[in-house]
Amino acid sequence: MVHSAHAVGYTLSCQMPPHQRTFFRVPASKKPDEREFKVGDKVRVNLHHGKIEDAVVKAVVQDDDGTKLQVDVVGLDLTALIDLRQVVE
Repeated sequence: MVHSAHAVGYTLSCQMPPHQRTFFRVPASKKPDEREFKVGDKVRVNLHHGKIEDAVVKAVVQDDDGTKLQVDVVGLDLTALIDLRQVVE
């Protein structure tokens, strides 16, 4: 009987008692975002599932979670509050 490496590894790890299993957590990088935005800046944003849209910054909002941008999406009747990580360019 032939088993794939994935199936064999999974079976072996499940047979080990929980206190012997080791899972290393890797924290997401929290790089400080040094980009500065001001009202009127033109940006490209990732709104949803990789859909990139042109937008204009209407407000820069300081929140407990960090800086957010209120943007007006060009060509759509849409205003969005986005995280800086959604800014592509």
